[in-house]
Amino acid sequence: MNMKKAKFKNIRLNCVKNEQFGSALLMTIMILGGFLLSSLVAANIIFHGIKMVKVQTSSTKAFFAGEAGAEKALWKVRKDGYSLPASDEENIFSGTLGNGSSYSVNYTAASYTDIMTSVGEYETTKRSTEVEW
Repeated sequence: MNMKKAKFKNIRLNCVKNEQFGSALLMTIMILGGFLLSSLVAANIIFHGIKMVKVQTSSTKAFFAGEAGAEKALWKVRKDGYSLPASDEENIFSGTLGNGSSYSVNYTAASYTDIMTSVGEYETTKRSTEVEW
């Protein structure tokens, strides 16, 4: 009988050890899962941040291309004696800048004012600037 009690005690101790091992394994998996989830959220935030920086860079380049077009149009009219058309006209000036951006200037003749709208474009982004006098 003593032998049966000893075997039963050993089996019981093994079960307790296995349960402790299982609990430790489960806790380890849960902690690693938390780390993985945190890492994926952080990577997603960083990815969207990088994407926003690219959009902002394109927007800035397109805006300044539009500004360059407006400045060129004003220079041509005021300093080079360019005569403005009698009616509305699109693309009176256009050009491409060294950074790959481009602009086109449209003219609108109103009764008391003249309006030039310069549209700058870089990649897929467009920004416009309007000059009225």
